[in-house]
Amino acid sequence: MLQNYIKIAIRSLLKFKGYTAINLLGLALGLTAGILILLYVLDEVSYDKFHANLDRLYRVETSFATTESVNKKSYDANGWPIGAKLRDYPEVESVVYAKDASGLLILHDNQQIRQKMYFASPEFFHIFSFPLVKGDPQRALEAPYTIVISETMERKYFPGGDALNKTLTLADSLTFAVTGIMKDLPGNSHLQADMILSFATYPLLNSQFSYEEGWGNINVRNYLLLKPGVDIEAFQQKTAGMYQEHAGEEFKHWGITASVLFQPLRTLYLTSHSNGMGPLGSLDRLYLVSGIAVFVILLACINFINLTTARSVYRAKEAGLRKVVGSTRYTLIFQFLSESLLLTCCALLVALMLTTAILPAFNLLLDKQYTLTALTSPAVLFSIALLVVVVAVLSGYYPALVLSGLRPADVLKGKMQYSVRGVQLRRSLVVFQFVISVALVLGTLIVMNQLRYMQEQSLGFTTEEVLVIDASVVRTANRDVFQTFGDKLRAQAAVSQVSFANALPGRRGWAGQVAWAAEGRSEDAVTVEYIAVDEHYADALELQVIAGHYFDLKRTAALKDGLVLNERAVAMFGWASPADALGKRIASPSGYPAGEVVGVVRDYHQAGLQQAIGPIVMDYNPQASDLYAVRFQSKDASPLTASIHTLWNEHFPGHAFHYSFLHESFERQYESEQRLAQVFGLFSGVTVLIAVTGLLGLVSFMVVSRTKEIGVRKVLGAGVWNITRLLSREFLGLVLLANVIAIPVVWFLGLRWLESFATRVPLHPGIFVLTLVIVAGITVVTISFQTIRAALSNPVDALRHE
Repeated sequence: MLQNYIKIAIRSLLKFKGYTAINLLGLALGLTAGILILLYVLDEVSYDKFHANLDRLYRVETSFATTESVNKKSYDANGWPIGAKLRDYPEVESVVYAKDASGLLILHDNQQIRQKMYFASPEFFHIFSFPLVKGDPQRALEAPYTIVISETMERKYFPGGDALNKTLTLADSLTFAVTGIMKDLPGNSHLQADMILSFATYPLLNSQFSYEEGWGNINVRNYLLLKPGVDIEAFQQKTAGMYQEHAGEEFKHWGITASVLFQPLRTLYLTSHSNGMGPLGSLDRLYLVSGIAVFVILLACINFINLTTARSVYRAKEAGLRKVVGSTRYTLIFQFLSESLLLTCCALLVALMLTTAILPAFNLLLDKQYTLTALTSPAVLFSIALLVVVVAVLSGYYPALVLSGLRPADVLKGKMQYSVRGVQLRRSLVVFQFVISVALVLGTLIVMNQLRYMQEQSLGFTTEEVLVIDASVVRTANRDVFQTFGDKLRAQAAVSQVSFANALPGRRGWAGQVAWAAEGRSEDAVTVEYIAVDEHYADALELQVIAGHYFDLKRTAALKDGLVLNERAVAMFGWASPADALGKRIASPSGYPAGEVVGVVRDYHQAGLQQAIGPIVMDYNPQASDLYAVRFQSKDASPLTASIHTLWNEHFPGHAFHYSFLHESFERQYESEQRLAQVFGLFSGVTVLIAVTGLLGLVSFMVVSRTKEIGVRKVLGAGVWNITRLLSREFLGLVLLANVIAIPVVWFLGLRWLESFATRVPLHPGIFVLTLVIVAGITVVTISFQTIRAALSNPVDALRHE
């Protein structure tokens, strides 16, 4: 019996090749979109899920609030003693100390090489499921100056053989013994490192570090493994006041309160707002993309329903004859569902081929390395099989119900009746398709418009023709070499200015520094971004000084004690105007920033326009700088870059030359928005294509059902234009209705999304008009193909049976 159903299904699908091809294409496109998004979702939700004790793992965070505000900010770093104090609690099984160590460069073949590295305490390989292929995971990080490297690093630095017990030289003279070889950390880990250094080394490199003091030094990270059965909520309440208990007066003096938070590792990647140790995801973006996948697949199902219904007039006699010879309604439903299932399975095969072809470009778009092997787990395969069945049932059940419900006598006499309810349903499905299509097209235009708006705004400085040289790779006690190199850069004919600082737009300075107006109270402290600069910083970036003066070598007092603020900092410190701020003093518990205000620059965007301009305090401190900003005049930077590279090798032999252009590095802050626009554009194109094929099916259905009416109208003198307008008017009305439904929803959601940007484009009605024109134009082209052909048909063919 089943074999017979399959044979009939194949015969039927091959008989109507055109409809089958369109149905196959629609379903394949929907399933392709679904598979691509499934790969994305599987990767996003898999982060950190491979750890054995995942349910008991937490990252310790610090939450700050200024005393006059209830707004809190959390950081993924903690004061030095936090981890040591947590070890004393009976609920805690183990605590890890971790700190970024990428500033320690590896000396290899007379070259200084930067790798991703952490300092980590010995518990690292106990808490986290990162297996060692060589070495003892319990003792590998116990002793100072020991290091665990990945298998890739072993092949890179020890190509001749086993690296265990051999040495690596870091920071020119620090010798580390290799005590373990670990597997490369998985790509779906929020921790990403090539090498792990023993944390016991860190106090030897930083003599000020202490496990007992330094509550305000928020620069180490801690991870926590709780004992089984611990109530995290109760433990959170028990430990929240650690900062206030041990250093409450110190924080009060700074005008802030601090508390301890625990972030579950299982949700960290998607829900954390701060992740200095690796990649960071977005739960909102995951929901958005998953929603798009559901809608695209639904549209493909709707497309199938409309096309199959349009074909029902050709299948009606078949259904009638089968009923006459004894087929029941249920066997007919099963037959038509068999066709739907067979077509869906074929569509899945086509979708897998399309996915294989598209995947490299999709990986490039998202900067990922997805492979189809992610789909081979039993759970995913079962989900895909279930999806195929669901799609087949959703697509085939309604047409099967319609065809199996026809009365044989009416069908065999050619009296096909179409219920008002059925017509309304098909129209509603088309409207739904276009609502989703319009929404995605509008979403794409809104994201692209916001991106273009941010790129066109004045930044308050000049990004073009500025070369940025990263000197952080250089570790030397002789700071004079940096000054000499800067002087040689200024001597280049194409160079107009050179500055040396610790931050540039797009590369943040020391954010989160606490300061207050000296004549005020420490309780009124604000957090500012501290930037160490030289006397050329304002000229190199073309910042505008609006009060006082910038740093000048002739004003030695200002160099020692002077500070330059932006307008936002002036306002936050409570001064009436930039001129009013001159001569006032700023105090800080750490000494950075502290001094007298000697100048104010006009506000400029240190970070991307997603964020509001924050308070900035500049201090003359070239000794703390590691970035050169080289403003040049030549349109072709290649000769200058080659010349600077030569100078670099002369002054910093053995150190890699890393450079970029300021406008490019600043634009990289918009990568997330650019990818979102590309994803929206991709899937809006898919939904429009699917909607168009669904519309084609409904037009075909209408033309067939009104063939005699068209014939009569032509006999009575109606021309091609009259008939085309008659048939098109209904569908343009459906598209207009879809816009009326979609536009208010997208307007609301668009405003909500734009609220996340400090600088945002107003939602102009022109975007919505443009969307209506685009969708209406595509609709006219689609329906004209069928309606004009119907209008040109011979009325004799339509009326010969009357």
